[in-house]
Amino acid sequence: MTPPTVLLDLAEQFEILHLRCNLILQADGVLPAFKGSLWHGWLGHAIKGLDEPLYQLLYGSHAEQQPKPYLIKAGADHKQQWRAGEMLEFDIILLGSACQLGQRLVSALLSGQRLGLGTNRIPFRIQSLTSVLPMRQTPGLHVARLIDWLMPMDVGLDCEIALQLHSPLRLKQDGNIIKSATPALPELIKQISRRMALLTLFWVNEDPCLQAALFKTLPILGDYQSDGSHVWFEDWQRFSTRQHEQLPFGGLKGQLCYRGDLSAAIPWLQLGELLHMGGKTTFGLGQYRLIY
Repeated sequence: MTPPTVLLDLAEQFEILHLRCNLILQADGVLPAFKGSLWHGWLGHAIKGLDEPLYQLLYGSHAEQQPKPYLIKAGADHKQQWRAGEMLEFDIILLGSACQLGQRLVSALLSGQRLGLGTNRIPFRIQSLTSVLPMRQTPGLHVARLIDWLMPMDVGLDCEIALQLHSPLRLKQDGNIIKSATPALPELIKQISRRMALLTLFWVNEDPCLQAALFKTLPILGDYQSDGSHVWFEDWQRFSTRQHEQLPFGGLKGQLCYRGDLSAAIPWLQLGELLHMGGKTTFGLGQYRLIY
């Protein structure tokens, strides 16, 4: 199954800088179970103390519906008690024109070592900063393109697809957060295509015709069955220092399974695996692994 031409064209233009940061703790301490908020907050303080224009770009308010040009992969380790010498890892991914700011981001990451981690400011040092590419991980800054991750597929018309949800998937239906029902696969594809279209419009190519063309290529799926027996709602609460209260950040966890005439859905799900899906992606939400 070959992805639609307009999707390939946009993916060819869409730059991505995927950075992986490995840290070594230098003292014992406690960190939150859900690390996405930790990395989001630490990174914001690190950038603001060094590069205010970069902070405004990544953390400031933008136009209505304009997505932020980055996302965080926080990892699935919910451990809270940590010892000196242990290593943590997280990824930050710059999207579109924000890739040009990679060196400034690295400077902020290195400067952020002075802040420590968590409420007790656990001291740490950055062991390595590397670029993640489709087939390898390498030192230095290496910008790739989204198309490099869209792999050719050799699947039959009837196939089985699973989405392993590595962080809460925060989706809305009729204005409410989905807490129990298994999302319909066409709705997931619609969410991914909308995210791709908005990221492209604001950070890659501002031609609005491309957005309309992308929506016209959405697949019409054949018959399929879904299985949500391995899905649950994980209620993640995050304390907002700006609003001085706990905010709900929960979403679906577990594994979504679909089986049927689904081969046309795979390119879009590959895209969602890279760009994440749903709300709060800058806090590490919406990360999944596609299995097919």
